[in-house]
Amino acid sequence: MKVLLADDHALFREGVRMVLESLSNEPLDIVEACDFNQVLTLVRGNADFDVALLDLSMPGMDGFSAIGAVRRSAPDIYLVVVSASEEPQTVRKALDSGAHGYICKSAGSASMMAGIRSVLEGDTFVSPHIVVPDTAAPSIGDINGEQLQSLLTPRQRDVLGMLRQGKSNKEIARDLSLAEITVKLHVTAILRALGCENRTQAAILAAKMGV
Repeated sequence: MKVLLADDHALFREGVRMVLESLSNEPLDIVEACDFNQVLTLVRGNADFDVALLDLSMPGMDGFSAIGAVRRSAPDIYLVVVSASEEPQTVRKALDSGAHGYICKSAGSASMMAGIRSVLEGDTFVSPHIVVPDTAAPSIGDINGEQLQSLLTPRQRDVLGMLRQGKSNKEIARDLSLAEITVKLHVTAILRALGCENRTQAAILAAKMGV
């Protein structure tokens, strides 16, 4: 079995390599990559990869775009995301982008091998403790003002407005007379509700919607 192992942390790659070599019952040819540009170069130059294990957060490009690029470059490859994120919407988006499986980095070695085998047998595998929603959160371009009102609570809209102003959690907490940890929880809920990956995306959406 020929495996493309892509992660920008050498120590993690070494650990996964050891797991694969110790648990696999067949000879392995493992090729490593540390960024998405290297991944694409490898899959375009080698049509015989059986499976790719991809971290979502690597230099080069957005992880979800990279999934699509890999699948287009190597349609026959089985692509499994191996990520630290356990956010259900992230898993949903990865699968919608073309991933065949999603394994959390917190999973044990046996679970990782079970997931890889499941994908190679034609099944979609997701780490068992994650409940994947049926649909992805709406993307930034799909949300209108009316939907925004329903997605966020009044307090979350207040926090979003201050994110638009570029204020830190500490400044928002002071202005709204809230504990800083409460603001942090609001920000996390806002990003999840709007399908944003970071505060900048949320601020752009807030400006677009006039919040």
